Amino acid sequence: MSLACVLVTDVTGSTAIFERMETTRALARIEVALERMRDLIELAGGHCVKSKGDDVLSFFPDPDAAFHAAWAMINEPWRDGLSIHAGAYFGEILNHAEDIFGNAVNTASRLAQLAKPEEILFGDACFDRLRPAYQSRFQAIGAIPLRGKETATQVYSCVVTTFGTQTTVVPGRNSALCGMAVVDLARGDVHWQLVPGNRVTIGRARDSDILINLPSVSRSHAALSISSGALEFTDHSSAGSLVRVGGQDLIVHRRTTLLSGEGEIVVGAAVVREQDNVVRFRTGVLRRR
Repeated sequence: MSLACVLVTDVTGSTAIFERMETTRALARIEVALERMRDLIELAGGHCVKSKGDDVLSFFPDPDAAFHAAWAMINEPWRDGLSIHAGAYFGEILNHAEDIFGNAVNTASRLAQLAKPEEILFGDACFDRLRPAYQSRFQAIGAIPLRGKETATQVYSCVVTTFGTQTTVVPGRNSALCGMAVVDLARGDVHWQLVPGNRVTIGRARDSDILINLPSVSRSHAALSISSGALEFTDHSSAGSLVRVGGQDLIVHRRTTLLSGEGEIVVGAAVVREQDNVVRFRTGVLRRR
C-alpha cells in the first residue's frame, strides 16, 4: 500500500454528441478528448491508470499535482460542447494488475459523480494537503454523506464559472447518514416514497408528481432524486425555493442542493410559506429484516 492523491475526471456532454453524429465519428471525438486528458495528467506528473467509458482514473504523488491537472482540464477549450468535472481524494492505494484499489479510489469516484460540469470536488484529506494558493480557489460546501463511508466527508468545490454551478449541501440532524436508500416526502397528509433510480417532480403542470397549483409555482418548478446515496433537490423555477433544515434556511434558485436529515421545502411564492406550497422530507435507510 502507498499514499497517493487519486483523481477521477469525467466528460460531460458525450451523450449529445452520439445523438448528433454517427457512432464511429462520435467515438473518435470522445477519444480525442480522453487522449488530451491523459496528456494533461502526465504533464502534471500523474500516472494514468485507465479510461472507462467517459472517465479517466489517475493518481499523483500529492494533491497539488492533481489540482494542477484537474484545473487544466476544466479550463481546456473542449470542442463539441464537451466539459470536464472531477473528484479527488488522498489516501492509501493498492496497485494490482495494472489497476488501483482502496478507499481513496472509491471516494474520488463518488466525488466525481457529484461534481457538476467544470467543477472540481476535493475531499478533506486532499484539500488539507494543498498549498494555500490552491486552497484559496476552493469554497467549503459542507459535509456530504458518501456511499461506503461511515461518516460524512468534508468537501470543497472549485469552479471555472459562477456559484450557481457549484454543488451545495444543507446538513440535517442525520448528516452523517450514509447509503441513503429511501426518502419520505409529504405535502399535507399525502406522502410519497423516493428510492434510488426514481425522480419526483414538483410544479404546476398536471403531470407533476407533486402538483402545487399556485401562480407563483412554475410548471416544472423542481425535482428530487437520490444520487450517489444523497438526496438532490434541483430548482428550475423563476421564483426559486427555500430549503429549511434544523433552523438553517437556504434560498435555492436554478441550482442543485444536497439534503439530509429532516426539513421542508417552501416552493415558489417568492419563497413565502403558504398553506399549500410546503413539501416536507425525511431521509433514511431501508432496513432488512
